[in-house]
Amino acid sequence: MRWTLRGVAFTGLQWGELSGAPIVLLHGFLDHAGGWDRVAVRLGLGCLALDHRGHGGSAWVGPAETYHFAEYIADLDALVELLGGRVRLVGHSMGGTLGSIYAGARPERVERLAVLDGLGLPDGAAGARSRMVEFLDAARAPRAVRPMASVEEAAGRLQRAWPALDAAFAFDVARRGTRAVEGGVVWAYDPRHRARAAVPYRQDQHQRFLEAITCPVLSLHPEHGPFAVEDVARLESAIPDLRVVTIPGAGHMLPLEAPEAVANCLRAFLTGA
Repeated sequence: MRWTLRGVAFTGLQWGELSGAPIVLLHGFLDHAGGWDRVAVRLGLGCLALDHRGHGGSAWVGPAETYHFAEYIADLDALVELLGGRVRLVGHSMGGTLGSIYAGARPERVERLAVLDGLGLPDGAAGARSRMVEFLDAARAPRAVRPMASVEEAAGRLQRAWPALDAAFAFDVARRGTRAVEGGVVWAYDPRHRARAAVPYRQDQHQRFLEAITCPVLSLHPEHGPFAVEDVARLESAIPDLRVVTIPGAGHMLPLEAPEAVANCLRAFLTGA
């Protein structure tokens, strides 16, 4: 699938026929829409996923621009408008944070919200100055990217990071998540994503959005997640209509590690069962 949103070219994937408030899947940081494939196939409901700007096959921003988080939110707003103005959102990690902020900013546009290990970032206010310094240094001297020999090598790296991935799916994710360059392949995302963001994440600001959400919210926790329990609890306590489910045995990459369990939870929640 292809869209032009706010003058930027986006790519994505669709599974089945969309009906009612469309289901939109939001991937995590440095991931892409293809990471949702095994969840979407098992879900059995029409849904779509987009590659965020600078990820997957979507366009990169210009050399004088940066990837401010608010731009992802504005991109989603434009997509929701294109889809008719009301959606059901599912977000993993960064995509969960994105979906939760959007649902608080535009509560009338979100019918249901599912967040997969996307709440729990530590507050970054104390490190604001160091983040700005790191951002300025990275803007002046971008990090060089070293190619991998092949898609197979990229797939191997994914399997080493997440041993639950079988070889076939790892290859599919790597194939869509890389691009060819001289000397091999590199990850498809814009390497500038690796630079520190200039503006730190603030829990108190995020809570103001969470308090404004009016739709039901499902928060899926992995058994072995990276976020501090107190940070997750603090943010979730601000959500008016929340249900929580923990996926046994899974780590942070829920769509890759536990697609069957995730799909079952999402199907029940998104259909109101």
